[in-house]
Amino acid sequence: MIKIRKLCFNDMKQAIELKLLCWPEELNHCSESQLNFEEEFTFWTKWMEASEENNDVRLLYGAFDDNSMLGVAFGSFVESKSMPESGFELNGLWVSPGYRGQGISLRLLSTLLREFYKLGSRQIVIYNFHYAPSNSFYRKLGCQVIDTEYQLKEQVPVDIFTGNIMEVQNKINVSLINYEKMEEK
Repeated sequence: MIKIRKLCFNDMKQAIELKLLCWPEELNHCSESQLNFEEEFTFWTKWMEASEENNDVRLLYGAFDDNSMLGVAFGSFVESKSMPESGFELNGLWVSPGYRGQGISLRLLSTLLREFYKLGSRQIVIYNFHYAPSNSFYRKLGCQVIDTEYQLKEQVPVDIFTGNIMEVQNKINVSLINYEKMEEK
C-alpha cells in the first residue's frame, strides 16, 4: 500500500539518491553535468530547513511502500518576478523508474496542489528540461510553456510551464480515477 507523507530530515538521503538516479533521464542525456550527492544533500536539507527564515513555505512529500521511497515532490512559493505571488513552484518531482506508470507522480503532485491551494496559490510554475520525457506529462495536465531559459554549461534549454492549479488538479483527478479502474480489473 503506497502512502504519501511529508518528508523529514531522515528521509532526505533517500530523496537525494532518487534525484541522482533520475538526473540523466531528466537531462535526456543532453548534458555531461554530474550531480554530487553531498552537495545536493547539503543544498536540499538547508533549503528545507530555511523555509521560515526566508518567509517561504517549502513542502516536501514522499511516496512510500513500507519504508521504501518510491517518489518525491518538492514545492515552494514562486520566487519569480514574472509570476504573481499567488503561485507555487514545483521544485522537484522524481519517481523511481521501476514504479512509474502507477500514478505516483500524480498523487504526489496532487498533494502539493491541494496544500498550496489552501495557502492561497492559484498557479503552478514548473521548470523542466526541454528534452525531458516528463514535458509531455505536464502538457497532458494542461500546463503551457510560457518561456524557455538555458542552464548548465552546455546551455541546455529549460521550459517554464505554468498552469491553473484547479485545472491541473481536475485533470489529475480524472487520471487517478482511471488508475483506480485499471487496478480493479
